[in-house]
Amino acid sequence: MTRHFFPSLRRRALAGLALGLLATAPATWAADAAAAYPSKPVTLVVAFAPGGPNDVMARLLAAKLSTQLGQQVLVENRPGAGGTIGTAAVAKAAADGHTLLFNSAPFVTAPALYGSKLSFDTLKDFAGITKVAESPIVAMVPAGGAHKSLPALLAAAKAQPNRINFGSGGAASTSHLASALLEVQAGVQMQHVPYKGGGQAITALMGGEIDLLVDSIAAGGPFLQSGRVKALAVSGAKRLARLPDVPTFAEAGLPDYQLVHWVGLSAPAKTPAPILDKLHREVLRALAADDVKARLAEIGAEPAPQPRAQFDQFLHAEVARWGQLIRKAQIQPD
Repeated sequence: MTRHFFPSLRRRALAGLALGLLATAPATWAADAAAAYPSKPVTLVVAFAPGGPNDVMARLLAAKLSTQLGQQVLVENRPGAGGTIGTAAVAKAAADGHTLLFNSAPFVTAPALYGSKLSFDTLKDFAGITKVAESPIVAMVPAGGAHKSLPALLAAAKAQPNRINFGSGGAASTSHLASALLEVQAGVQMQHVPYKGGGQAITALMGGEIDLLVDSIAAGGPFLQSGRVKALAVSGAKRLARLPDVPTFAEAGLPDYQLVHWVGLSAPAKTPAPILDKLHREVLRALAADDVKARLAEIGAEPAPQPRAQFDQFLHAEVARWGQLIRKAQIQPD
């Protein structure tokens, strides 16, 4: 019996050791991967054209992260199809933290807009890293235009449905959704004129091609300051210090109009948690830097970081919220 007992015991011990190694190896490999990350340049995909507020904030963050991570963080603009082209590219990318998505409202509206046509699942194919920044929404008209106040513009829209044209940076962009929410809450119908990015939309507003643009102050700030466009209302509970004469939407007769432009950072879903945690820490470190906060303030935005779990909860809630509006407003992708 002695001759058979010890080999049997030895086999069981070795088997247990092997199982233990297998159980801990993935965590060890993930930790090692995080320590070595990034091992090459990181691509930060912006699913819209250059020049808009998303692009500006993405480049600001990328420059800071390049220094902190010791590898270049490159912004890649992949516009088209309401942001779904760039988003799909990141969903299919290797889950190693070297391809990230700089996302905003179109990320959470895609399920309601495109349904089964999407090649990705917004909530299953991505892991949230953090919300990055927020910016108030402002209703803008051409300087010297006919509409001097938001109530006057909405009265004109109510008197002549689809006569007022509002622009946007594309179907389901923040500016499109902000205007759709305005239509629903004010009970008016306006004509949507989509452009290929926020930069083109603000140029069209200055040129008088459209009557209204509802977008973030990050998009319109420089043109408001120069007097080339005029603000009629801003979102938020109180007036902005930089626009003290501009009423809030509540003061203009729309107390339920609560909206901000947000941007965030996500990665492919199977990216190892230690890499996501490292990215989260580095983004928060970047947002805490005085020069980043100052630059965000210049364009009318402010840091709005969240824990990873809280950002994922936010994305789930936004999918539900905007899905309801899209169905009610019958918004269709271009």
